[in-house]
Amino acid sequence: MPGWLKWTLIGCGSIVLVVVIGMVGCVVWLGSGPESGVKFGNEMDQYALDYLEEHRLLDEGEVVKAYYDATISMDGTEAAILTDRRVLYHRSGSTIEVALEDIVEVDFRDEGLVGDVIEIVDSRGDALRVEIAPLNDGAAFFRALERARAALAPADPVDAETEPNDPL
Repeated sequence: MPGWLKWTLIGCGSIVLVVVIGMVGCVVWLGSGPESGVKFGNEMDQYALDYLEEHRLLDEGEVVKAYYDATISMDGTEAAILTDRRVLYHRSGSTIEVALEDIVEVDFRDEGLVGDVIEIVDSRGDALRVEIAPLNDGAAFFRALERARAALAPADPVDAETEPNDPL
């Protein structure tokens, strides 16, 4: 075997070995962290609860209904948060929020490779867009949002004609 071929094969083999080790390392790293996807309040990971508290993203007594961490590292630095009062989108240290009572329109659609998109429009006409990666159950976030909005809706007033007559 010529010397140049031997060194070429050794070089190619070394590159393949480094790539395989790198891929295994990535799989182990991704598998060792919290599971991604939309989470309900009872499924919240401790890192997310700590991040919300440390950055004071929730108001006193506010309850998380749904949470989606958009980062691969699952560190909370970019997240969509639904509470019993607001929808928040937190990214790069800043937070945009819409009060549930101010929401006038919600649109949900699946955009294939982009994932699930939820567009929320408030009474001022401002829009908040939440993108949830494919296979992360964006529909669950949307359903939780719809339930939270419905919980704020006033109960139907009782029709006076259907009330039993007062015997007095």
